[in-house]
This record gives sequence, C-alpha cells and structure tokens, in this order.
Amino acid sequence: MALHWFKKKEKKVPAGQPEISVPEDPVPEMEIPVPDMAGDTLTTEKEKVDIRDDAARISYLQRLYESIQEARRQCGDIKNEYAQVTSYLKDIQLIDQAPPEEKLDLYAAAHRIVELTKERQHLQRQQFKMTDAQKRVLENYESSVPQDIRKFREYEDYQIKIKNDLRQLGSEKNLLLADKRDIIRRQRALKTIGKILAVILAAIGSMMLALLFLFRVDIAVPFVATIAFAFVIAALILNEARKNRIDMVITEKKCSRAVFLSNRVKIKYVNNVRTLDYMSHKYQVRNATELEFVFGQYRKAKREWARQRESTIRLNENNQILMQELQRLGIRDREIWFAQAKALVDPKEMVEVRHDLNVRRQKLREQLDYNTGVMEECLEEMERIRDKKPEYAEEVERILGK
Repeated sequence: MALHWFKKKEKKVPAGQPEISVPEDPVPEMEIPVPDMAGDTLTTEKEKVDIRDDAARISYLQRLYESIQEARRQCGDIKNEYAQVTSYLKDIQLIDQAPPEEKLDLYAAAHRIVELTKERQHLQRQQFKMTDAQKRVLENYESSVPQDIRKFREYEDYQIKIKNDLRQLGSEKNLLLADKRDIIRRQRALKTIGKILAVILAAIGSMMLALLFLFRVDIAVPFVATIAFAFVIAALILNEARKNRIDMVITEKKCSRAVFLSNRVKIKYVNNVRTLDYMSHKYQVRNATELEFVFGQYRKAKREWARQRESTIRLNENNQILMQELQRLGIRDREIWFAQAKALVDPKEMVEVRHDLNVRRQKLREQLDYNTGVMEECLEEMERIRDKKPEYAEEVERILGK
C-alpha cells in the first residue's frame, strides 16, 4: 500500500468538528495547518468536494498528490541545508571537547589570524560599508552569493506576485459571496411574489364566485382570463426559480475552485516568506538590493586585500597551521574557521556562532515541520477517501503509485 511511504500515526478528528453537509459519503472539509509565526501566519480555507462525483474526486486526489510532491521537494532542499548546519555544530562540539593541551597550537594560530585580520579590517572599515557579520558570511558563501542574489530577487518578485494573487482571489471570493447572497435574495423575492399573487388570485376567485351565485353574472370570460394570467405568472416564477438554482450551482463550483486556489497560494506564500526570512538571516541583510550592495563592497575589499600580499602570506601560513590542527581534531568543515578564528580564542564569540547556527537550524526545522504537516494532512485525507470504497482505494493507489 503506497500510503505507508509518508504516513505517521493517524490523527483523530476532534469531537464536534464540523463537516460538509452533503449527502452520502462526503469528503470532510480539509484545513491544512499553518504554523503561527509573526508576519507569515495564514489559515488555509476548507475545500468542499463531493466524492460521489468521479471527476471531482479524481481531481481532488490529484491536487492532494501535487501538494505532497511540492512538500517533499521542499523537505529535500531543507534537509540538505539542515545537515550542513548540523555538521558545523558537531565540529564546534569536537573543538569544545578536545583537551586543552591538544589545542595550544590551534589557539596560537587562531590568535595570530585574529591579530592579522584586525590590521586589515582597520583599513577596510574606513573604505567599505559592511558589518563583520556580513563579511564572515560572504567569506563562507562567496561562491554561491551571486546565485543567491538572483534567487533572492526571484523570491522577492514572486512574493509580490503571490500577494497580488491573494488579493485577487480574495476579491473574487467576495464577489462570489455577493452573487450567492443576491441569488438567495432573488429566490426569496420570488417566493414572496408567488404568495402575494396566490392571495390575489384567491380573492379574485372568491369575488367571481360571489358574482356568479349572488348576482347570476356570467363569469366565463373573466374566469378564463384569470386562469391564463395565473398560468403565465406561474411559468415566469418557475422559470426564474430554475435560473436561480442553476446560477447557485455554478457559483458554488466557482467558490470551491477559488478556495482550492487560495489554499495553494497560501502554502506557497508561507514557504516563500520563510525562505526570504532564512536568506535575510543567513546573509544579515534586509533584501536582495542590500545583499547585492554588500557583496559589491566585499568584492572591492577583496581587491584591496590582494595588495596586502605580505599580510596575506602570513595569514595563509597560519591558516595552514589552523587547518592541520583542525584536521587532527577530526573537524570536517575546516575552511569556515578561517573567517571565524576569533571564535576559537573568544568564548563569547563561540557562543554567538553556536547561537546563530541554532537559530538557523530552528528555522529550517520549523519549515520542515510545516511541510511534513502538509504531507501528513494530505495523506490522511487520501486515506480517508481510500477507506470509503474499494474503487476509491484503487484510484488513491494509482495516483500515489505515479
């Protein structure tokens, strides 16, 4: 059975939870949970689907499968970054646990690197506008910064598009709700008109009967005219009522489609906001423009550093010593400590580095939990449908088997 790929412990539906009021085996309303985070909290709406309709059911299952695939892709990317951050934290633990006598040469090399770096930073702070934290990050991820700038801009542009889509979908849903209220109002008006006309026709009929029996007046022509008028009015009312019912069915389908699109856009919005937040924290910037500016300053600084050959040579010598000592301690990611040598000699700086890595890992874990929740919720929904009928189970297995 394909559902066991992702499914964890089945969640029970709380007592009193509302479901869709459609007859015979409806699909309960689905709400994908969104973590409560400041600035990106969104609550997805419930999608109404009648699983008795083959086309609607298969389309709904396909949408659930697409949501699972998107969440899996997000989880894969997040896990790679999470593994790298975890590796850095393990290296810090190895350094902390090493005996002091084994770290003497490491501390000496790190101290010389810190002193040489201070000399260079004195000139750099006068000429270039970037913080020490930004400098360290750019040194660690220099090769990937141009690509990250492009991605950062794409995410920002995509954020604008998502917000526009959310506004547009919100307006569309409001219009559809207004249409539903208008249809209901027209239907009520037809009922009222029908009742009033029925009373009037009854009064006219009573009056004609009175004329017939009391005054022996010939009422054949008025009676036929009245009957014809009643048939015409009834036909008009029934025709309008039929149009209203058709309009209500069409409007309900449009509302269901708008809810589905809104849920999809909201999930993309949350993932996009989290990605932007992570990249901003990673590079210590507010947006892609600032990152591009800081990276430009960094490249200018590098050209200046190239002129400081003697200092560079001395740094390289100590960096080699540092790398050898780190290798001897079993550190995997040794190169990043060139830019963080101060953390090796200053416990407070090491605490800051560890805190920064923990914050990054927590952000990744929250995003991973969110996408895992999306997968579990979709799979539970597919499991619920699968258990309804054997033919539903075959459809679910076929879709998951792709």
